[in-house]
Amino acid sequence: MQKNILGIAAICVCIFAFFVVVAMPPVSAAARSSIVITDVLPTTLHPGDTRDVILTVKNSGAGDARDVRLGFQAEDKKNVSLIGASEVQIPALNAGREKKVTITVRVDEGVPNGVYAIPVKYSWNEYYFNPELGYFITIPNNFFYHPDAGGGFLGNPVTSDIAFTVRGSPILTLVDVHTEPEYIRPGSKGVKIAMTIANTGEATAKEVEVELTCNDGITPSKSGSTHVYVGGINAGKAISAPLYVNIAADVAAGVYNLPLVITYKDTGNREYVLNKSIELVVEGQPELDIYSYYTDPTNLSAGDSAMLHVRVRNVGSEQAESVSVRVTEAADTPFNFSTKSDYVGDLKVNAAGNAVLKFKVDTNATNNVYQQGLELICRGDPVSGNYTFNDKMQLEVYSVMSNTSNMSVTPEAPSPSAPGFDALLAFIALFVISVFLLCRKREK
Repeated sequence: MQKNILGIAAICVCIFAFFVVVAMPPVSAAARSSIVITDVLPTTLHPGDTRDVILTVKNSGAGDARDVRLGFQAEDKKNVSLIGASEVQIPALNAGREKKVTITVRVDEGVPNGVYAIPVKYSWNEYYFNPELGYFITIPNNFFYHPDAGGGFLGNPVTSDIAFTVRGSPILTLVDVHTEPEYIRPGSKGVKIAMTIANTGEATAKEVEVELTCNDGITPSKSGSTHVYVGGINAGKAISAPLYVNIAADVAAGVYNLPLVITYKDTGNREYVLNKSIELVVEGQPELDIYSYYTDPTNLSAGDSAMLHVRVRNVGSEQAESVSVRVTEAADTPFNFSTKSDYVGDLKVNAAGNAVLKFKVDTNATNNVYQQGLELICRGDPVSGNYTFNDKMQLEVYSVMSNTSNMSVTPEAPSPSAPGFDALLAFIALFVISVFLLCRKREK
């Protein structure tokens, strides 16, 4: 029984082959279909990408096609490979029509720049109406009729490649950040933050923008001074990006971290964001004032030679080095200083030191309170130079000259030769005599 079934099957196959090879009229070359991929989007990928790729599949032949299949043969799934199914099927694609299909492509990390191809093998069935037989015929696209041989044969499958250009991504890094001036102090204006941005990647970075966020008393020097548009940076190149800030006068010394954001795109318009932080060091600053002062003599009179004792204090946030005191010349004061400056030395924070200045009061000085100015000076940094602080004292002068340098000046007693003094003495004497005589009279 089994042998009979196999025999019948063999006869059926032979009959089918006869109709295909002999009885079926051959498909003319002009009437055959032709399946091709006409477009691939995108074709540029980057290491580490997993992208959906859109393929445009077109029947550019004269005949219709059925059961169109595209088989992708990425070898060993290395470098560039497919994610998911390796075959795409289109049920029908008539002559001149096209259809878009999507595949997912993965590019391995660290793949060198270059062009990578994925082979594609096509298969489909020719589909056409045979008027002689009165029905539609479906045969494989690679079946060819050979009249000289009296039959047909299967040719090689249609193949092609889809190619992708792998281009490395841009990688931006900060390679240098410094400030101008080097030493930043409270109250500094127009501080330049100079930075160098380098592209260490393998592709051009475009539309590069830098944005600095200010805080804690650090503000933009002017509108837009903390944002800069750099443009493009080619692979292996670097470019500078200056930003400008002001430091408030009341900012405490210390290290301030300012957020910095760098945004850019690659040539495929993929966006990148680099978040960094810039350390801005605000140095301490000495600040000097007059803590106390006195003169010797204490009370100044016209013509006096005197000494001014000044106690200077450092109320800042950094040691004051090489502190000195210098007299401020003024035309409206009656003081002539023979010692116009004195060296105090170094003063630590909250420490005080003494300076002594010699001077003489003009002989024609009038009784008044005078404002005497002093410059308190200490050494600064090499860029900004010395620090100078101006302060004033009140020195009072009495109009009468004193005979003893250390004695305080007091108002004078009436002089014996002062007008009316003799009359006063006579009145007192007459009063005493009258009282004496009255007492004697009562005794009698």
